[in-house]
Amino acid sequence: MQAASINPMRYDPALPDAESVMASLLYIATLYIKKPTYELAKQALRLAETLTAPEYADSDLICRVSRRMCVQWTLLVNEHEQSAPQPGNAGHSLTQLNENPS
Repeated sequence: MQAASINPMRYDPALPDAESVMASLLYIATLYIKKPTYELAKQALRLAETLTAPEYADSDLICRVSRRMCVQWTLLVNEHEQSAPQPGNAGHSLTQLNENPS
């Protein structure tokens, strides 16, 4: 009788493992801390959403943490969208506010 496969069957075999996604997310978060941008926030949100895929649901911890990260990154993405300068309006980006606190 053959032993169970080491790699369980996934819905999408192209998805990386949870450790790789988490490592990428932590890297993006570190970059975001240094220079918060809308693009980095969107990328972090995409990675957090990736961790909510059924392929990663075998760990309750990953499920709970990924949902919390989605909420947090969604709030940051929304903040960037709301603070984006409107045409003909002198708005400030989060980066400008962080660099110039006056």
